Amino acid sequence: MSHARLSRGASVASLLLALSPSVAYAQHTLPRIDVGGDRRAASRGSNATLGPVAAPAAGMQSPIVAPGFEASRAKLPIYRDPPGQTVTTVDHKFLRPTPMFTVREMLQYSPGVSIQSGNFAREVNISIRGSGSRLGVGFPLGVRNIMMYEDGFPITTADGVGRTDMLDPHAYSATDVYRGPSSALFGNYAYGGAINFRTFSGAEIDGVDTGSEFGSYGYINNYVRAGKKVVTKGLGEFDVSLFASDARGDNYLARGPYSGDQARLLARWAPTPDDRLTLKYIFNDTFAQFMNRLSQAQFYLNPFGKSYGCAIAVPANLPFCNNLNVPANGLFTSARAPLVNQSVWQLGSHIHTQRQIGGFRWEHDFDNSTTWRSQFTYDYFDYINGTWPPPKVGPAALGGLGGPVAIRGPSVGIDANTTITSHAALFGFPATHYLGFFYNNVKTTNPLFNQIPNVWNYGATGGPVGKIDSYTSNISLRAREEIALTPQLTGVVGFSSNWNRVWGVNTVYTYTANGALSAPQRVALDNDYWNTAPEASLTYRYSPEWQVRARYAAGYGTPAFVFLTSTQNGAGANSDLKAQTNMGVDLGVDWTPAPNVIVSVTGFNEWFRNEILTLSNGLVSYQANIPASIHRGVEANIDWRPIDGWRFIAAYTFNDQFFTNYWDNLGAVRGQFVYYNRAGAKIPNVAPHTLTSRVGYDQPSGDFKGLGAYVEYIFKAGYSIDNANLTSLPGYGLVNLNLHYNRDIVDSYIRNVELYLNLENVFNRTYIAGSLVMSNTLIAGTVVQTPGLLLATAQGAGIVAGQPRSLVGGIKLKF
Repeated sequence: MSHARLSRGASVASLLLALSPSVAYAQHTLPRIDVGGDRRAASRGSNATLGPVAAPAAGMQSPIVAPGFEASRAKLPIYRDPPGQTVTTVDHKFLRPTPMFTVREMLQYSPGVSIQSGNFAREVNISIRGSGSRLGVGFPLGVRNIMMYEDGFPITTADGVGRTDMLDPHAYSATDVYRGPSSALFGNYAYGGAINFRTFSGAEIDGVDTGSEFGSYGYINNYVRAGKKVVTKGLGEFDVSLFASDARGDNYLARGPYSGDQARLLARWAPTPDDRLTLKYIFNDTFAQFMNRLSQAQFYLNPFGKSYGCAIAVPANLPFCNNLNVPANGLFTSARAPLVNQSVWQLGSHIHTQRQIGGFRWEHDFDNSTTWRSQFTYDYFDYINGTWPPPKVGPAALGGLGGPVAIRGPSVGIDANTTITSHAALFGFPATHYLGFFYNNVKTTNPLFNQIPNVWNYGATGGPVGKIDSYTSNISLRAREEIALTPQLTGVVGFSSNWNRVWGVNTVYTYTANGALSAPQRVALDNDYWNTAPEASLTYRYSPEWQVRARYAAGYGTPAFVFLTSTQNGAGANSDLKAQTNMGVDLGVDWTPAPNVIVSVTGFNEWFRNEILTLSNGLVSYQANIPASIHRGVEANIDWRPIDGWRFIAAYTFNDQFFTNYWDNLGAVRGQFVYYNRAGAKIPNVAPHTLTSRVGYDQPSGDFKGLGAYVEYIFKAGYSIDNANLTSLPGYGLVNLNLHYNRDIVDSYIRNVELYLNLENVFNRTYIAGSLVMSNTLIAGTVVQTPGLLLATAQGAGIVAGQPRSLVGGIKLKF
């Protein structure tokens, strides 16, 4: 049975051990580590390595294969199973009986990963070592600081934005999570890491799989996978897989019905033994109504928005409902056109987007050791309708807006790269050489409109209030050397250099007192950034049971256009915002004492410079650089099968993150800016402890073979959400129960049937599933910070309540 694959690296001290001949060979290689994979016997070392390996001494078995030089990796891209990289592969086999509403259910089993709910159903914010949480959720919508791929094709645009509503977890067979700074391998925006989602191949499906999930709050997801691998004599080898799904529901919040349609194609053709062609296509259509985020006080009093008549905005229910102030005339505010209080029901607030991604890859082998890969990706994303922070604030100002506005328009991007990978020996040592050139860009055109009050259900747009025209491009050169210094020790050095350009115009329309359109305010900029990232690691396989790894790496992420044109007062020049950089050290141990036990522990310490922190004052979000901070912690996971049928899996993360140099600007008092020193304070919105664990049993034989159950426990510790650490959100612990049955059917049209039922949040805990970073404020007319008790009523907390007790079931059929 199969083992999990975890990151590889090695400590510097292990170099001395590697030179000892007494441990130069062992009976077999260290089993690969796939979290949740099936057990398999430890594989023996193979002489079919990527370079010369000394022959074993007489009477000894095959030598250990140096990490990263297994024969199975010879034709894979450089980012697959890279030695030295701190990476976890989550194999989805153990998730087969698990309802998967979003990618949260699979990613939470990788240490280092935490998930927060986004602004609408099926949108989540992914964070690796806290990276995503520091930028908040929803400005702009999506995941930042993490490069995301699907089958090696980028699904993060050139401005660093990735979206999770387009990811149906039923489409994926495995997910690779690269933890820590990874720009040497993945370039700009791999500041916190990277994720590669891998869909099922045609060979893995080998027929048709279809399934339905359904449960509380109107949830239903119907999906189908179809695929086949065919080898012909004249045309070569074909492998084609298709995926399609339709999901919809009512949501557990008072408002928030949603629907999502997705389709995927992955087609591979090898016309000759030396050429491989890959075609990729993704389609996604998302529609969702949504609630506004809550303050702490509103969360405690009315977490789901179902009480106090929130559908109708009146002054009396304002403490319990997050209503909006919008211009009464749908255009502007003045003495004759005041703001009016409206709810999202009355405004019809919703999001509707479509996205299409098409990609093509050609791989050509010049010889047995050299492969050239070229890839092109086209990415089209369209806001049919959405919401966006207002471009200008201040209800007393002409043209000032009181709440989010509607956003429309497309983003069009391309990504092209070409790389050379060679496995030629270097000074007699087995080696892998890699050189790649990368280019991508994205052009966005997003007009903004006011939302007209008193329009129910789907809303309507009012007068134009602004327009975002921006362009972002990246040019990158990346190189990497992997060298088997001994049959047990692999050294890696890597490097990337990236030039990034961000330019455009953020336009805000203004009006006179009588409503006439006056000269617009325009914020224009043209910034460029040059960043480099080195990487070095050692991976030492001491024995078939032990592996140690050490890694130094750097990451960088440049500001987005909207960051550069947003301030505490709305649209404005923030062009001095710097690129954020991250230098980190990882030290880890992987222990596999037997085929049924896998343990991995990684400690990390990362030094951040100019980290970008998103702050929210309840109306607008804006960004500031933190000159210096430290993020350190421990990641651990275990996969233990003590007795046939029983299994225990857990992933744990400890995060200790704090400012070392940051003077927080709290605004001006009597013409003088007031700064507070945050050195030593915890970085907000990052939980110090997270744990996901599962213990289960599956009957391995007999009449009840395939019948199983598990208990899942998810824990998240409480954390601060403001820079001064004056206010904190409580932690939570959730318990989920699952019962499932899986049975193969012999001599039948239906080859396999699987049934499962989940009771989620068994004890019906009310908990916080998503939050934003609050900006600290001053008591009016003083230099005294607003105390935490008063911050509890501020909207900047941006709280989203988690789902209460629910029942979800499913059925899967294989044909």
